[in-house]
Amino acid sequence: MKLIPAIDLKNNKVVLATGEKRCNYQEIPTSLSPSSDPIDFIKYLSTLCNFNTIYIADLDSISKFSKKNILINSILDEYKDINFMIDNGASKMSDLNIYDKKNFKQIISTESFEEFNNLKLSGYENFILSADIAKGKIICKDSNYNNLHPNKVICMNLDNIGCNTGINENNIRLVKNLFPRAKIIISGGISDSEDIKKIKNMGYNEIILLTAILARKVKN
Repeated sequence: MKLIPAIDLKNNKVVLATGEKRCNYQEIPTSLSPSSDPIDFIKYLSTLCNFNTIYIADLDSISKFSKKNILINSILDEYKDINFMIDNGASKMSDLNIYDKKNFKQIISTESFEEFNNLKLSGYENFILSADIAKGKIICKDSNYNNLHPNKVICMNLDNIGCNTGINENNIRLVKNLFPRAKIIISGGISDSEDIKKIKNMGYNEIILLTAILARKVKN
C-alpha cells in the first residue's frame, strides 16, 4: 500500500484540513507537528513515514489562481528525491505545468478546471484528475470531465478530509463507475490501519492522507 502524505498550504504555512470549508483551516497544531513551516514539516514527516510522493494543495491559489508560488518552487528544489502532486487551482490550459521541475505532477481538479474539452483535444496526459466530491456529488465548473480517460483519478472526499470518519464507499464506487480503467487514489476520512486494510481489500493501493499519519495511527 502506498501512503501519500497530504499538505495543505495557506499563507505559506501548513494548515490542518478539517472538512470541506477551507476558510476554517487553521495552522497545524504543535500537538501534531513541531513546525508549520513547509520545509521543516516535510522533514518531520520523513521521520514518521517512508514515502516518495507528497500531495500539495496550494489553497491560496485554489481560491485565487497564482501563476507561480515561490514557496512551492523552494520545496521542489529542496526535495528533489520526492515526487510532488500539486493542486494549484488550475482552471485553464494556460495554467498547467507552471512549475518546470522533473519532480512535479499536475493535479487537475473538477472543482476548478473549466476547459475539459480543450484538455481532451490537446492530447495532454501528464496529469492526475481529482474528482472532488461533496455531499455525494462531484463538484465541477465543466461537466465534460466525464469525457476524459485519465490514467489516475483521485477520489477526493471533501466532506471527510481530516475528520477521521472512515472511507466513503459510495464515493469510491461513483468514481470507479465514471472511470473504470483508471487507477483510483483514495483521499479523505482514513482514520487508522483498519481503513487501509479495507481499501486494500477493495483492490486499491494508493491513499492520500495526513491526520492519521501524524497521530501515528497508520504505518507504512
